[in-house]
Amino acid sequence: MTFSREVIRELLAGSAGQRLALQETYAQLPSTRCRRRTHCCSLLPEMSLLEALTAVQLLVDMVPRQRHRLSRRLIHYFFLNPVEILMCPFLEGQECVIYQNRFLGCRAYGLWSKGYYQQQTEHSRKAKRFSQEQWQKLGVSLPQEVVGFHVDYCPYVAVEGDVQVGDENLLRASDTIEAISEQLGPWHDSFRQGYFSDLSFLLVSNVLGLQEAIQLKFEIVGNFLANGKQERLAKIVEDVVDKLDDFFEDLKS
Repeated sequence: MTFSREVIRELLAGSAGQRLALQETYAQLPSTRCRRRTHCCSLLPEMSLLEALTAVQLLVDMVPRQRHRLSRRLIHYFFLNPVEILMCPFLEGQECVIYQNRFLGCRAYGLWSKGYYQQQTEHSRKAKRFSQEQWQKLGVSLPQEVVGFHVDYCPYVAVEGDVQVGDENLLRASDTIEAISEQLGPWHDSFRQGYFSDLSFLLVSNVLGLQEAIQLKFEIVGNFLANGKQERLAKIVEDVVDKLDDFFEDLKS
């Protein structure tokens, strides 16, 4: 199943109730503070389709100049995340531009127990090793420093107020969000399985076409590893960012 512009438009129009339920679920988690601010923002986290649609709506509603900047970073992230450690596209300086609507993966960081977080890290390592093997089958050797990269457990996140939170609370919130997102039908699973829960993939493939986006990513990653140059990527970004601008304006109308 491929996400067309019309499909995303229909999902946005039909998911207002689910997006409200998402915010209510977020509200059950405590506010936090951390003295290593933005240390954890070295990736665009995996997310449910419901969270991805919320982000799309936020982009639609942004002023064009800010949206253009974020679109450019999302495109860059999609093409080069296998070969570079890139900061989250929504990070500007030390500010998250969607902080009030940030994803569960961001909200829960630093709240998991150390043991459970280590389990998540090992799961992520296995997924990265599998991805590395798939690229290798295509003749591309991804840099080990990127494949092996993970965000360390953070002991510096503090909960504001007297609210207690533990793994069970976080897992309950995760399960709730997953259940709400599943109300969007087979598109929920399609985003997980076909788009790897990656917002940047969803957006770039929507304006380029799924197969062309994959093919271009393969070429750009190969060229980058061969000579470290990004001239071709720069030209593609300029083309794709204009198409994304049109995509968001079309969704707004």
